[in-house]
Amino acid sequence: MRLFVGIEIPADIAADLYPLARGIRGIEAQTPANMHITLKFIGNVDPGLAKEIDGVLSNLPFKPFELQVSGLGVFASARKIRILWAGVAKQPELHALAHRVENSLLAMEECPNMDMRNFTPHITLGRNRDAARATVEQTIADHLDLTSRAFTVDRFCLYESHSTTDGPEFRVVAAYDGIGN
Repeated sequence: MRLFVGIEIPADIAADLYPLARGIRGIEAQTPANMHITLKFIGNVDPGLAKEIDGVLSNLPFKPFELQVSGLGVFASARKIRILWAGVAKQPELHALAHRVENSLLAMEECPNMDMRNFTPHITLGRNRDAARATVEQTIADHLDLTSRAFTVDRFCLYESHSTTDGPEFRVVAAYDGIGN
């Protein structure tokens, strides 16, 4: 099983973000149903470890908090833009939750072999196949003031990723409610 921990994006916000990547020739747009904020990419695990991960995450309380999409950006090398993403407004509670998720997983007796890059909150909008750098940069410049309505993060989820001929599909396998829900 290929797992990650993330936060769902409200359907209306994801639908508003979708045309930004869809409108750039050479960008493979992420479907609105797959849009999320990854808290921690875990990777491939066996079903037994997945159950342990679920148990650890179910004991991770957090208080709901507000979040808002803010701006566009890219992950790129000197030669190529790889990912077009939407950012989120600075929110200390989001970083705290990501840190607690990571530490809880690291404290497991059988720690999963997960991605240890620093947390950079973002919503992947699309992957670059052959889009011109100038076109992507112009889209970012045209949407400098991009913001969404504020939304409440009152749960986070354990997702399973499946590869399909149409690209990845992400399925929520467990959800963990915030305190007071």
